[in-house]
Amino acid sequence: MSRCMLFSVLLIGIVVFASAQTADESAQALKGGESVTNALATVTSTAISPLVGVSVMGAWHYFRTPGERRARLPFFDRPYFWVPTMVLLALIFVKDTFGGFAPMIKKPLDAIEVLFVNHASLVLIVFPVLLHQVARVMGVSSWRGLFTHMLDGPVVYAAAAQAPGFQHAFSVATALLYTAVGFVIVGVVWLLGHCFDVLALLSPFPFVDFILKAIRTVVFAVLLGASIINPHLGLALCLIVIIVSFMLFGWALRLSFFGSLFAWSMLEMLLLDVKERPSREAGVRAFSAVAKNVKRRTYGRLTSHPDGSLIFRYRRLLVGPERAVAIGRTSSFSVGRGIFHPTLVEPIGSADKHRVVFRLLPTYRGMEEEVRACLDCAAVEDLRWRKGLRSFWRFVTENDSATTEKA
Repeated sequence: MSRCMLFSVLLIGIVVFASAQTADESAQALKGGESVTNALATVTSTAISPLVGVSVMGAWHYFRTPGERRARLPFFDRPYFWVPTMVLLALIFVKDTFGGFAPMIKKPLDAIEVLFVNHASLVLIVFPVLLHQVARVMGVSSWRGLFTHMLDGPVVYAAAAQAPGFQHAFSVATALLYTAVGFVIVGVVWLLGHCFDVLALLSPFPFVDFILKAIRTVVFAVLLGASIINPHLGLALCLIVIIVSFMLFGWALRLSFFGSLFAWSMLEMLLLDVKERPSREAGVRAFSAVAKNVKRRTYGRLTSHPDGSLIFRYRRLLVGPERAVAIGRTSSFSVGRGIFHPTLVEPIGSADKHRVVFRLLPTYRGMEEEVRACLDCAAVEDLRWRKGLRSFWRFVTENDSATTEKA
């Protein structure tokens, strides 16, 4: 929370600085502040939903630009870019609605969207939009001109010509600051928007997919509409979205990594029929759910210790020193056979109630008995018919142990 507030203060300071750096010319200061506000609204709304953002804003900019000036528009505002994007959006809409009647076809398409479409949109859409907005704030016509300005020397700005020397170095430092802060904003906001698609992948209900993506589209529409009607209102809403994104960053990062690895494993299982055989030496790859002393969705490997303990080994941020946590006795756990992936469950109170402790990758589906033997668990339970909306809600809210349900 403290890091989030410090970054928010820095962001507000940048806006104020952009508005006041030429305070002796009030009109130019107002124009500079509006440029930063518009840029922030454009970057935030595009990052939360890149495909919708480039489709709507690209068409808007194209048709509002006079015909003789359209040739100077950036590539993402040209019809050859946003028209295919609209077609892709239409196909995704069909998948999320009518695709619910064929879940074995829809789920691989959801995985492709999480793995490839979203990451490609970040690189091909959000990053170029960010660089273009930084160039506009600095008074340069394009992001190529921005790099030319920073590397080769002063260029002519929209308001005035920058003098060489100290002023040029100051403008370069300002451009670098805008770019660095912009990349941070894009990263955290895009990650939060990406989580909507991850949750849609994990949800077994078509209407949940539609609702999740509709919420994200509504957020985009509110940000864009508010910035057009009242720039100050748009700025306030953008700051709210950015603050919320920073507050949920840890949750979103773990969920995003979980979704990426889960999507890849699902594609291997459904399309290539890949089966991952567990071994006592390598262990079983898993994500934590409600394991003691381990954050939810921490990625690691489960192994059985010779003394009968179940050990979870993981690395902080995947690269830190390996940590080993004793979860409990192996005989206290069972392997749950799910629809798309198995789980490791722990009985609660009686044999017919349980909670999910670890979620295994889809490539272990069909290998539940081998997993049980590898981890020396008590039994294999068939949980394929217990899935429901309440289970999905508990997964989203990270509260698997709040209530219990019959297996």
